[in-house]
Amino acid sequence: MTNVKRLQISGLGVLGLILIAGVLTGCKKSATQPGNAIVSAGAPYDSSYVFYPPAPDMPRLQFLTSFTESDDLGPGTRRKAGRFERFVLGEEPKVVDSILKPYGMAASEGKLYVCDVQKRVVEVLDFKARTFGYLSKERRMTNPVNLCIVNDIKYVADPTAGQVFVFGRDNELKTILGSDEELEPIDVEVRGQNCYITDKKSNQIVVINVATGQVVERIGRAGDGLGQFVLIGDLGMDSDNNLYVTDKLLGRITKFNAEGLFQKSIGQAGDSIHHFVRPKGIDVDRAGRIWVVDAAPEVAKVYDAEGRLLLYFGFPGDRPGSMNLPASIVVDYDHIEYFRPYLAQGAEPEFLVFVSNQYGEKINVYAFGRFPVQERAIAQARQAAAQEALAMQETQSVEPPVANPSPAPTAPQTGPSDDQRMQEIANLYYKSMHLYRNRQYKDARPGFVAVLNSRMIPEPMAQTIQLILDEIDKRLGPESPTGQ
Repeated sequence: MTNVKRLQISGLGVLGLILIAGVLTGCKKSATQPGNAIVSAGAPYDSSYVFYPPAPDMPRLQFLTSFTESDDLGPGTRRKAGRFERFVLGEEPKVVDSILKPYGMAASEGKLYVCDVQKRVVEVLDFKARTFGYLSKERRMTNPVNLCIVNDIKYVADPTAGQVFVFGRDNELKTILGSDEELEPIDVEVRGQNCYITDKKSNQIVVINVATGQVVERIGRAGDGLGQFVLIGDLGMDSDNNLYVTDKLLGRITKFNAEGLFQKSIGQAGDSIHHFVRPKGIDVDRAGRIWVVDAAPEVAKVYDAEGRLLLYFGFPGDRPGSMNLPASIVVDYDHIEYFRPYLAQGAEPEFLVFVSNQYGEKINVYAFGRFPVQERAIAQARQAAAQEALAMQETQSVEPPVANPSPAPTAPQTGPSDDQRMQEIANLYYKSMHLYRNRQYKDARPGFVAVLNSRMIPEPMAQTIQLILDEIDKRLGPESPTGQ
């Protein structure tokens, strides 16, 4: 994966921005409907798909679709109405199940399990059967927040009950962990015989032996120093059993090795893209990349094993792929086949990424991988733009014949060249977009206005910027220059 880069060449700037404008338009619930996902060979860049990073950078992530209610799984996913509903509404009433306020998620054997903190249940989205159901009506489970699944055994963290509930492959309750420890479990991971629990009460990672139910270790402690927590959050583990834990107030990720020793801290509290405001859900892929959602700016970020920012995606709004108070993120290698109809032509996905949102579209689905059709289209656009820029320079360098060979006085230059001006506008656009994506709307607005007034951008891009300005003015209200 490559870092998100700013555009550095002038001739390509405007063309790249045209492609960005195409990505920002064409909004609908899913990036494309399953029946329209396959396009003809050699098709141009399709703006109905949403990619991250956006053009002119090469895409690494495609938004596929989202789930909010049972109907989103396809035909036949409505549950049957009960006897009272049939009596009141008549026969065959249509009842739709909805995800209300999702938090933690886990995928296993063709199903996505979702902790709904408003309904206080674990919902089950069955991709194969296209059904919407529930894990359990176990009364002792009062507030499921997060869960992990190992060999189809479900471990559900419930901070209100102060326990981790363990359900077997048959979804029957098998045992309860932490009953005697006065815990407030926020998240849970299981490796071998060890159950790792982030405990809000002690601000520690509590390790319980699954077989005996006894605490075998406590990792970290309360405080604001390195390896300490003020408001401990979600938990992720890599293939080497390193632990990655978010702190919602300190705005950082803390890494411990398999022995529980502090390794490093990633990020800090702040309002730029390189900072965190309220990090929550976290996961680690097989290559050691760290995926985390930041709820306040409503964005997901990807870091390498050294803690360097590689990519960010999502952003607030109602466009496809946007996020609305994201809570958790899950990397999944086992269920790509269920989402192939949504992929762009020729896509080579490595894994899926699920993100839960507590508002708007509740579950977003993305695919990480390579997208050759889009890559070729972007490369061809870059080459064409570079050739056009070179041709313009050659044309400008040829002096027209003059009747009088005597030299004429040259007027001094009073402003930047067209190429310099184009570069300035491109840089201003990227700066404004960076501020906009970080919800710094007041600071972003003047740059967008200047770009729009430069008259150096194509009409599709101007329309997109005007839509962004309308959204900014709506968010700022009376603070907006147009609202005074």
